[in-house]
Amino acid sequence: MESAHCFHRRLRTRVTDRQVALIVVVASAYDVRARSVVAHWQSQGAAMLSAEDMCARGWCLTIPYEPSLAMAVIGGKTVPTSAIAGIVTLRPCFFPEELQGLATSQRKYVAAEYNAFLLAWLNALSCPVLNRPTASCLSGPNWQPEQWVQLAARLGIPAQSRRSVPVRTHGSTSGDTVEVILIGERCFGTEDPTLRCWTLKLACAAQVELLSVRFSAEDGRFIAANIWPPLKDPAVLEAVLRRLEARP
Repeated sequence: MESAHCFHRRLRTRVTDRQVALIVVVASAYDVRARSVVAHWQSQGAAMLSAEDMCARGWCLTIPYEPSLAMAVIGGKTVPTSAIAGIVTLRPCFFPEELQGLATSQRKYVAAEYNAFLLAWLNALSCPVLNRPTASCLSGPNWQPEQWVQLAARLGIPAQSRRSVPVRTHGSTSGDTVEVILIGERCFGTEDPTLRCWTLKLACAAQVELLSVRFSAEDGRFIAANIWPPLKDPAVLEAVLRRLEARP
């Protein structure tokens, strides 16, 4: 019988020969936004990592991490992690309700195990991961509005005290708010150098590369931040893709 190491070497060679580099979107199969992103990047080899993949056989993660042995299940297929070019995570965790193939009494425990495993797996990878997971969230610091306001204040960014502010569309500089989307070090949605600078400062302090920040259109005060910005604008999607394909 072929050893796991030999199997991986053969599979890795096959992937290299085809020059396949996966862009992985960690999301729910029921997330319409995520499905749209995967469809947009289909020609780039994008695939979704869903709860169904976590339940499938084929995963391999060694401690300490050994890249040559690491395997994952992406889009229903078992692949070596060396074939993954980059990952964008569009969810805070896997939820028990998604594990329909398990008894109801087991779902909460298994979901917690999957989240712990994926936390370790995402942190072990050397490819670009937007955003890197934290202990409480698979996609960075999933902070409450008050925590973002406190961070803005510490950075010297004037903040809005109100929490209920109407949201305008991406890139709008009219109405009540201006939304700035940050991808790596690039900002979209405004040409205002001050708002761009403040967005970069917030992202740097939060240690994220994917961030949406809303400011008051009237006086530029910080209103809110979101680690899951809207990914609809083709220019934003292109910037995310380029960031994911940039090897560290």
